[in-house]
Amino acid sequence: MSTVDVDFESWAMSFSGCDGGDIGSPTTPSIWFCGIEWGGAESQSEHGIRDTFSNPIVDPPKGYDSPDTNFAYIFNWQALKLLAAIHGYRVEQYKEFGRMHLPFVDGSSGFFKLNLFPFAFKDTSPEHWSLDVSSATGFPTKQDYLDWVRSKRLPILREWARKYVPKLIVCVGSTYSEDFRQSFGDQIDFSTETIEGKVLQWTKNISGTVVAIVPFMVNRNGLTRNVAIQAFGDRIRNLLA
Repeated sequence: MSTVDVDFESWAMSFSGCDGGDIGSPTTPSIWFCGIEWGGAESQSEHGIRDTFSNPIVDPPKGYDSPDTNFAYIFNWQALKLLAAIHGYRVEQYKEFGRMHLPFVDGSSGFFKLNLFPFAFKDTSPEHWSLDVSSATGFPTKQDYLDWVRSKRLPILREWARKYVPKLIVCVGSTYSEDFRQSFGDQIDFSTETIEGKVLQWTKNISGTVVAIVPFMVNRNGLTRNVAIQAFGDRIRNLLA
């Protein structure tokens, strides 16, 4: 039986796990880019983890200090490629697009970056669930943590989408399709299309937001080739028309 740490609970129900940017509003809708969880994190001590949990993120984060952050991480520059294609650019122009539109950068408008699951790990493997993480959160295993987030945090993400009404939510990671559907899909059926050998899932929820689920954009079996990213972006742009 799990006993959830109260600080973790408050933190996980906040805007934790978000890089941020401009979350938008019903009158000035933004585009959201939603991943699974932060990656690349090093192991932390229980004390360090508890320090993190002691500071809930009450307001939507404002985003990166510099556009260079988008060019420093492969996940981010792949995101820029897809966003560039959605906006009518060629994928190869992603740096030009990034410097002109400044996605996820403090002070810019139109883009917000978030994750389903709030805590950062090296990757999504359950082997990174250490004794320190377990002690700090109250969950014996990562599966217990995931189950809790699915029941408690994902409905919060849905409330954010209802409140801020983004025009598009790009969800990255097809193996987590059910989580994206639960968070943003309003139990509406998704259409499925195969484009350049990869599967695009999409729907329009009750708020009018287009929700598009694309394959993960970093691993070799995912949405990584420029020609495929271009085709996905072109199709998503058509869905927004």
